[in-house]
Amino acid sequence: MLVAYVDESYNAGHYFVAAAVGHSHTWEQMSERLAEIAATTSRLHGTPLDAEFHGHELMGGAGEWASLRGKHREAAGIYLAALRAARHAEVQYLFRGLDIHRLNARYAYPDQPHSIVFRHLLERLDQHAERSVKDEPIVIVADEIATQEAHRRQFASYQEVGTRGYRSSRLTRIAAPINFARSRETPGLQVADLAAYVHCRRHTVVDSHPAAAATLRRLAREIDPVTVHSWTWKP
Repeated sequence: MLVAYVDESYNAGHYFVAAAVGHSHTWEQMSERLAEIAATTSRLHGTPLDAEFHGHELMGGAGEWASLRGKHREAAGIYLAALRAARHAEVQYLFRGLDIHRLNARYAYPDQPHSIVFRHLLERLDQHAERSVKDEPIVIVADEIATQEAHRRQFASYQEVGTRGYRSSRLTRIAAPINFARSRETPGLQVADLAAYVHCRRHTVVDSHPAAAATLRRLAREIDPVTVHSWTWKP
């Protein structure tokens, strides 16, 4: 069974959603691998054994990763190990983005950015399932959000009448309903978050520090070879 874990990232007027996609056995492997990385990090740096892999906190030395504050090389190494494990497990990525400033400038009453980008991503995941698994639907698991029930209703509407726009689809390859879960308890969502953070930073931040820019390039090299779709809408 193909499963797509979906998480988001926002910065500088841009909104991005990332999907980390893999088969069930892929995610079993990733769960074990992230646990191993967390255990090693706990032994070396005193982080919790069950620390959640969260891109912003890991690179910023915040929350459960506070013991890594100022240890940029060590934090980058942990981040790189997680992304490398995902690539070796054959996780693939799809990214969709939106320039919110241009959206608001063009439309008087635009839809919510999350609704737009999530819809675009679902259309691409439906296509990805068509190409990847001929006889099985793709299961979607997204990070918990306050408006998740509204998104479930929207998805049901899409499957009944189709998505809006020139790429209208009834999303027939996506299993109903859309699932939502806590990222802390879901390794796949943590992988999606790591990918979303890197993708967002490389499109919205110009690192003036050479070491920071080099680290971002190293992380991106673990994502780019296994990215099957990436596009940002600039209305």
